[in-house]
Amino acid sequence: MTCAALEKRYPVRGRDSTFIVNALTDMLLAMAPMSMQKLTENEVRFLIESGAFTTEEWAETSASVNRGSLQLGAAEGRLLALFETESMETVTDFLGWNEDAVRAAVSAGRLYAVEISGRLRFPTWQFHAASPTNLLPGLTKIFSVISPRWHWQIAAAFVATPQSSLVAEGRKTPVEWLRDGGDVNEVTQLIESDDW
Repeated sequence: MTCAALEKRYPVRGRDSTFIVNALTDMLLAMAPMSMQKLTENEVRFLIESGAFTTEEWAETSASVNRGSLQLGAAEGRLLALFETESMETVTDFLGWNEDAVRAAVSAGRLYAVEISGRLRFPTWQFHAASPTNLLPGLTKIFSVISPRWHWQIAAAFVATPQSSLVAEGRKTPVEWLRDGGDVNEVTQLIESDDW
């Protein structure tokens, strides 16, 4: 997909389209080829005899993997994850801070940033326009628990997944829970006890 096509399809990302294309290209170039041919004949026979696959299903799955379906799935996941981050420029505009203030907040654990293709990116789940600070309540405490445990994409999946112990008019995601004034300690306990 070209930058122009990306901007047309995802107009909100217009300022980031070149970065997103470059980051995705970096990931694709770094990918190792994948093949199901690395399994031994005994391993394949076991998969078929165990009922995990029929002979036809194995042949179809193996052909799909050999055509690049695993790489395509990884690329799609990476692209979707990139769309759930913001650039430094967007964050400084949204928060009304300069770049030094944003970097200081990242260093102090008040903002969550990850480096992707040599640039800081900010997962979108931490921002909340209805908050006086434009940030999700309890972020500092959440970051101190998440950072040593999880990759940023795992953290993003966790905060977007309804949790059985966060209930108020139905199960809530950690982000919904915090936006609605829920206790941050309940979220951090989930992270510490579950290592999701």
